[in-house]
Amino acid sequence: MADDPNTPLTPGVTLQKYTEPMKKDSHKMPEKESLTLAQKLDLRINLVLFRRQIVDMEFSLAVIGIVVMVVEAELYINQSITKRSLVSLMLKFLISISTLLLLVFVCVGYYISARIRALDSGVRSILSVMTLGNWMCLFLELAICSLHPFPGDFKFNYASTQGVIHSVSIDAILSIAMLTRVYLICDFAVVHSNLVTDTFIYSIGVMSKTRIGTSFVFKALMNRRPGFLLILVMVVTILVNTWAYRACELYFDRNKYQKNSFFESLWLITMVFMSSDHGDVVPESYCGRYVSVVTSILGLITTALLIAIIAQQVEHTRSEKHVFAFASRVQTSYKRKSAAANAIKSFFKLTALTKTGKAGRGEISRLKDKVRQCLKTMRSTRDEMMDIYDDTVGVIDVAEVTWRIDHRISLLENKFNALDTKLNLILSKMDEN
Repeated sequence: MADDPNTPLTPGVTLQKYTEPMKKDSHKMPEKESLTLAQKLDLRINLVLFRRQIVDMEFSLAVIGIVVMVVEAELYINQSITKRSLVSLMLKFLISISTLLLLVFVCVGYYISARIRALDSGVRSILSVMTLGNWMCLFLELAICSLHPFPGDFKFNYASTQGVIHSVSIDAILSIAMLTRVYLICDFAVVHSNLVTDTFIYSIGVMSKTRIGTSFVFKALMNRRPGFLLILVMVVTILVNTWAYRACELYFDRNKYQKNSFFESLWLITMVFMSSDHGDVVPESYCGRYVSVVTSILGLITTALLIAIIAQQVEHTRSEKHVFAFASRVQTSYKRKSAAANAIKSFFKLTALTKTGKAGRGEISRLKDKVRQCLKTMRSTRDEMMDIYDDTVGVIDVAEVTWRIDHRISLLENKFNALDTKLNLILSKMDEN
């Protein structure tokens, strides 16, 4: 009997016809999985570009807030305004508005990033891609960006390193903490890198299971433009920490404006950054000491990166390494041949003098020492030749040679398979005849 699609597989039970379209239920495929590859790539590009706009807004709001904070702090340090004046309240109110908008854009940025990860993973719910680390990073970033001077005059008693107690505004701490928003420079540089927005590079990263993020972009910049990146880090670190140190000292005691001027603070921070002695200039507040310690740590990290870059630039390239190795082998071979020739000449001369008996003990000893020295030179040059070969051939060279051998073997196998196919075809035709 012919199979009838209208006949149920189980008699007496009404089942859904497998010729009818699948009804919408809870087991349907996620909406994103129904998209084609081109649609997924277009959607991802749009999300990446939208995230770039969000990060641009975050960076702009952070810069605006820091600039307004610096203006308000400088006016207060110069005794042009007080914390209760209308100008100070308006400036702080503007800082609070920019901070609130910044927090909103930070949340939106994490939401867009979660959507991108969900699209890459092929899932529908963005909560499934939000790990504990993502939530912790979100809360930490919100806590860092929320720090700013609040409108009003809030003070506390603060003691210096010498035990002098002053009534200091809480803005001294909040203003320094607000400078931590400079980390948004990294996000700004990452979202504007073509390594993140290029679909081809993204596809290669997915196929090789490599995450293209902040660390990947930083390493790429270190390989492409290491000098520019290090100079930028050094300049930003010194300028930001200079103002932070100056604000710490002048918030504590505004009467020492000349002693803690910008250039005096710049001198101290530069010396600490380079791990040098800063002379008679010392921090008088614990806040200033904290800024000096942070500057010293950043200086050590930057110095380590600078040494690594210099070592990389000084090292020979592959072509230069092969040229140097070839020249070293030629010189070493010439040295070995000269030592061998001198050893033979000295040995024959020693033999001739010994047979005739005309040479004295001193001359014989000198010739024997010369033969021994020549033999020692020959052995040392042989070891040098092996060392030169080992230094020239590295892991990359071995991998490249292995790849070439495998490629040639695969080509030979294809040719043998083609010849085998042709021989079988010839034999089949001969059998038919």
